[in-house]
Amino acid sequence: MNDRICFYAQPFHGISSYCDMVDAAVQYQLAGVEGFSQFEFSVPDVKAAMKVKKYADEKHIKFPCFSVYINLVGEDFEQMLARIKGYAEVAAALGSPYLHHTIAANCSEPAEVLPYKEELYARGVECVREVYDYAKTLGVKTIYEDQGYIFNGVKGFGRFLDEVNRDVGVVADFGNIYQSHDTIEDFIRAFADRVVHAHIKDVALTVEQGPYGLKTLSDRYFNETPIGMGEVDIPGAINLLKQAGYQGYYGIENGGYEKNSPEVDRMLKLIDGWLK
Repeated sequence: MNDRICFYAQPFHGISSYCDMVDAAVQYQLAGVEGFSQFEFSVPDVKAAMKVKKYADEKHIKFPCFSVYINLVGEDFEQMLARIKGYAEVAAALGSPYLHHTIAANCSEPAEVLPYKEELYARGVECVREVYDYAKTLGVKTIYEDQGYIFNGVKGFGRFLDEVNRDVGVVADFGNIYQSHDTIEDFIRAFADRVVHAHIKDVALTVEQGPYGLKTLSDRYFNETPIGMGEVDIPGAINLLKQAGYQGYYGIENGGYEKNSPEVDRMLKLIDGWLK
């Protein structure tokens, strides 16, 4: 199996801890696990992170990144800032070089967000600066993906990188960009020189809303699908990253899956082939 693939979200049934995730990575001959704010880390817990790292080290599994789903643009942003700083400490304890976190999570309806876009944008930028500065003291670099309606699209994300005025890294999320008017190819071409991590995700864009569909800026609905069953040109995106000299990890973010081993086998075989 390719040594730059790591599990990100829970990919199959039976996972209830990060030790389970480490065992799954060993079973499927993967290089690592991308941490997330779940299981032992539903709240920041450095002692738990130290225990997980010890177990992972014994199994020769790395944590190339730690990710957090969080909203830093709400009225409770000060509380959320404290929370994300706690996760920066978790990332450091796991030996993760990168902390990836959302900025405006839970903003799921453009009509409710866009009238306040500038206010939310300014708050998000200030919070990112503070998180970056704190994480840097721990030896962790913060990195950001194309996500939502405020910090997304080539133009919007480019503005964010310019105005945040920090050496943040970029996560190329293959699916999230489709909430905007752009494509993953557009995104990679614009920011390839700053991409340090990637999320392999597939989506379908539909006229009618699916069970978990999010409205896009193009008035269609964004629905996650099993990898290889949506509309994203994943091999094309991988090739663009290769051409740019990308040497980082690919986190598997598989939505709409059946939680069983055959689905994981199918997905990993596809991805391994694309990477080779």
